[in-house]
Amino acid sequence: MVPGMRKRLVIATGLAGVLTVAAAGTGAAPAAADEQNQGTYGRMILVLDSSGSMKEPASGGTTKIQAAKQALDTVIDDLPESADVGMRVFGAMVFGRKQKAACEDTQLVVKPGTGNRDDLKAAVSGYKPYGETPIPVALKRAAEDIGSEGKRSIVLVSDGESTCGDPCPAAQAIADQGIDLQIDVVGLSVSGKARKQLECIAEKGNGTYYDADDAEGIGESISGASERALRPFEFTGTPVKGTPDSADAPLVKAGQYLDTVQTRGERYYRFERTAPGTTVHFGLIFEGESEDLVSNLSPRISVRDESGELRGCRWTVVQSTTYGDGNRLIFGTTHSGDTDPEDPCNTAEELVLSTSSGTGDAGAIAGKPVQLMVYEEPPVSAATLDGLPPQPEAPTWTELTPGDPTDGMVPGSTIANAPIVEDGTYSFDINPGENQVIGVPVGWGQHLEAQFDARMTDAIRKEWAVGAGVELDVIGPLGGDATVDVREAPESWCDTGLLQNCPDAWRTGTLSNTVAYRNRFDTSDATASTGLPGVHYVRVQYGLDENINVPYTLTVKTVGTAGEGEPDYEKVSGLSAPTADLNLNAAAAGSEGSEEDGTDESTGSGSGSGSGSGKDEGSGDTIKLVAGVGGAGLGIAALAAAAVLLIRRRHA
Repeated sequence: MVPGMRKRLVIATGLAGVLTVAAAGTGAAPAAADEQNQGTYGRMILVLDSSGSMKEPASGGTTKIQAAKQALDTVIDDLPESADVGMRVFGAMVFGRKQKAACEDTQLVVKPGTGNRDDLKAAVSGYKPYGETPIPVALKRAAEDIGSEGKRSIVLVSDGESTCGDPCPAAQAIADQGIDLQIDVVGLSVSGKARKQLECIAEKGNGTYYDADDAEGIGESISGASERALRPFEFTGTPVKGTPDSADAPLVKAGQYLDTVQTRGERYYRFERTAPGTTVHFGLIFEGESEDLVSNLSPRISVRDESGELRGCRWTVVQSTTYGDGNRLIFGTTHSGDTDPEDPCNTAEELVLSTSSGTGDAGAIAGKPVQLMVYEEPPVSAATLDGLPPQPEAPTWTELTPGDPTDGMVPGSTIANAPIVEDGTYSFDINPGENQVIGVPVGWGQHLEAQFDARMTDAIRKEWAVGAGVELDVIGPLGGDATVDVREAPESWCDTGLLQNCPDAWRTGTLSNTVAYRNRFDTSDATASTGLPGVHYVRVQYGLDENINVPYTLTVKTVGTAGEGEPDYEKVSGLSAPTADLNLNAAAAGSEGSEEDGTDESTGSGSGSGSGSGKDEGSGDTIKLVAGVGGAGLGIAALAAAAVLLIRRRHA
């Protein structure tokens, strides 16, 4: 098994209460969250062991079957209503292994679906220990239950060794059927050969193995597995519908919005400036398609000239990830700022924001949700601009030394649900096709560095023999690409073509430009994206054509003197100067909404103002790891309990 894939549950006293208090500090989710969240959940099936050994004692003075029932009832209550979930059992009908069909004894008791929670609970109620342990056939049938397309997951819950052959080849065969399928395993009070076999299933199935000893542990590990399996690409904002004619465009204010990608051409929105000289920033983010190599969506800001025609301000090219990654996250940003104070882009009372699919059709991305972000920055006088320091040189890489890693944090799948963290080292693992995102506040005069360390094993060296499928980049506060290429890789980074020579870890990294006001006028999008302070996002992307789960640590550090080069903004009622806390992607913050759709509240922040560094503040799906619960990291228990909480918050 790949080291780091097996996770031992740490049951922390009062953990649920601590996490509830922490979540309350981030603000309640809006009533319209279901409408605003356009993520698509994966399909999952629970595969439960009904063999006779499940009647044996478990920790906590109960039997394994009783603990499993108690845990499953809680898990079912917390499943998102829109997630396709089913249940299969094995060992429930044939008593002895010598009896006919003992190794074919598996039944689909609840078909995967969304309106079946009562059926799932009824199946749990009738779940009894009885027969043998035919894991191979149960896995094979479960794979058939969840189909052959989309993100799919099997969560196997078992207490023992298969009595019908080695299940590892079956798990490998299932994993080979599709890159979007994984098998997670929960072992109930197992050890020795049984545990090794269950660990092998998780390894071959590109999943994660969890140990559990009692009802609380079982529930938390299943919740952790289901949260990972079902988590969609999440986007957030006030629903808005742009128009193909700019004259009819809806009026938007600062905040977040959700629209869909048009089939072709442009989609327009109007923005009324609060005061002359403000800079309006406009960003977007959406999920791409692996089979679509040409379609994109670009943001643009325009003003009307004297003849009423639209004249573009700054134009940006949307930053796309490597072609062939079916889960690629595509993003881009632009702004209205110009070095000439009298330019209409700086003075016009009304700006026209638009998204453009270019000269052709949008292709496979047409109809997909797109998150739009709008921020209005207070003016900077011409005298202040002249007095600002020159644009800084591109930073060079500073070697980072990983510290003791923090466990139990759930990375986001997009910038909308990314946890906001402080400088430090964090422990994760990543499956093929995943995007994992965390946010870090970065202030004026600072840049961000992020270092990825994968624990090398013989299995990973073999899989990565011709190159690692991991990519890192930095996304700016409004979705712009802020990544700076590391020109000379440090000696500690392993050559991707010589992985067989790697020592214990494979290391790579990325960094951003130093945040400076003058950066926004640069012709490079990566530089212009760091013309504004705020939460920057580190995205780790793992290729779909890989075939192995990889445990890793991510070390992040803000470098530079905070506040250096910060401009003196003019005072404008209703506008706040940007700080390191600027976060227009917080899923639980408030937004002003658009006038046409009649909404007053949404997710997102129009001002991004705040005091302090903001690195300990809840934002989006951030969970504060409150001190005082044992003092140390909460481990997988925090991950699992947080997963339940996040599911509730995202769809409350």
